[in-house]
Amino acid sequence: MRTFAELLTTYTARTGVTDAELARAVGVQRQTIFRWKEGLVARPRSAEDVLHCASKLRLTSEERDELLIAAGFPPVGNDEVSNLSRNKLAGPGGVAAAPSGIPLTETLTTAASVSTAPAPHRRAARSPRFWAVFAGGALLAIVLALMFLWTRRPDYPQARPGETLIAIGQFANYTGGAQGYNVTGRVREALERELTADRQSAVRAASWPDVIPDATAARAVARRSGAALVIWGEYDSGRVVARLTAAEPGAEASELRVEKLAASPGDLPTAINGDLPEEIRYVALLTLGQLYIDRGDLTRARAILEQAAARPPADATALTGLYFLLGYASQRGEPADLDAAIEYYGQVLAWHPDNLAAHNNRGLAYLGRGAPGDAASAVADLTEVIAALPEDGATYNNRAAAYLQLGGAENLARAVADCDRAIALTPDSPEATFNRGLAHVRQANRPAWQADFARVQALAPDHPGLQEALCWAYTLDGEPEVALPYCDKAIALNSGGPGRDSRGIAYAQLGRFTEAITDFEAYLASLRQEDPTRHDRELARYQTWLAALRAGQNPFDQATLDQLRREP
Repeated sequence: MRTFAELLTTYTARTGVTDAELARAVGVQRQTIFRWKEGLVARPRSAEDVLHCASKLRLTSEERDELLIAAGFPPVGNDEVSNLSRNKLAGPGGVAAAPSGIPLTETLTTAASVSTAPAPHRRAARSPRFWAVFAGGALLAIVLALMFLWTRRPDYPQARPGETLIAIGQFANYTGGAQGYNVTGRVREALERELTADRQSAVRAASWPDVIPDATAARAVARRSGAALVIWGEYDSGRVVARLTAAEPGAEASELRVEKLAASPGDLPTAINGDLPEEIRYVALLTLGQLYIDRGDLTRARAILEQAAARPPADATALTGLYFLLGYASQRGEPADLDAAIEYYGQVLAWHPDNLAAHNNRGLAYLGRGAPGDAASAVADLTEVIAALPEDGATYNNRAAAYLQLGGAENLARAVADCDRAIALTPDSPEATFNRGLAHVRQANRPAWQADFARVQALAPDHPGLQEALCWAYTLDGEPEVALPYCDKAIALNSGGPGRDSRGIAYAQLGRFTEAITDFEAYLASLRQEDPTRHDRELARYQTWLAALRAGQNPFDQATLDQLRREP
């Protein structure tokens, strides 16, 4: 014997009646028809719904009775079916249906007194009390109907301004009518605990009242609700599957899947109540972290990702993905935490030594931090990238910057060679040309650095480091008058310390000692705030220079300038 779901699917396909049309005829939601056809609901609540289906689908009496029996109701005769057009079955709280499913006729009685023998030519009079009772009853019926409709109105969550919403759909139940499980509630509770514990008030998890059948519907839910992430799925007697769909297709984690298997139907509650919410919690936080990174909200991304890392997954692949995102958020955040970034990338590489993205980003983090030994570490990381991607001009330029930090004649030659390779691969790269110019300044190759800086000027007139580089180059070459205009432009552009150290040397060479002292003191103050480690490292030397300037002496002889030229 075929099931109700199989029969209904067959008859709707035969007649071409859509789910929406059938839902209107029966008086239910389209989603209800879908659940009947998919077997998600074993049977309709009343025989009346089955009879309405039979009428809309133009079934024969035999087909109609077969559909009723499959739904768990007894068959009916033709006379009883005809009554359906005259008597509507009561819903919850109304007149109960007879065991046979045949509609009952409700009789209305009132307390009004009417004439027992009215004149045949005139209508019986209605007393004022009758009309009062009638009006009161009608009003009460309207109020009760509105209350019933309102209480049945689904609650479709909407993202509030400035809020990140996670919408969790009802999980489809394919257990064949067996006991249902509140998977949605378990997942929402797990997320809410995490969000509350970490005070993530800008993120909210909410239940979506409908089953979400596929990714297309999930994206539609995201558009309707404004949700950043939609969680949906299904379960049967042996497994439960959750899918996570990000609203923004640019996110790397736009479609993820979490599946838990149960050894037997009896083990399914453990998977639903224990393992699944924990894994979804992690994947949801990871996906949100990726979304925040894509939006440029790195502070919130790092907070969400650190929350996920508090109870990390056992899976190595998932763990390395988390650590990589944490490294990126730490590296690009304001302010950047390069120590943390280097640590996170190191954990990624401990699991996957061939992860080129982690090597590249860690190399740049080493360059940005500039602690003792960092330049050599940057060279090692970037060399790994070049070995795998020998045509990547940007990485050659980055390694050249690391060689410049290392200093020394051999490393300067390596820097020039890397810049040459980068420029050959990307001829219009102002950064590679600029770095080669800096190497030529260190090598005292004036024609070469002048040509390189002129090329940078043509490629990127607003290059942020060009004016300071020209100030420094001409100062080292003993031409303070030529250097000063470039120094002034560099300081005007940066509004801080950069350029003041070079201009201080130029002023000292010109005998303008008071102005040199002012620039050096301003440079040290800026350095103390922005790079305390470097400030402490350089303080003694600047104090020596300041003492000489206050004594009316220029501390920058040729030997000192040559020493400065060779320094990283």
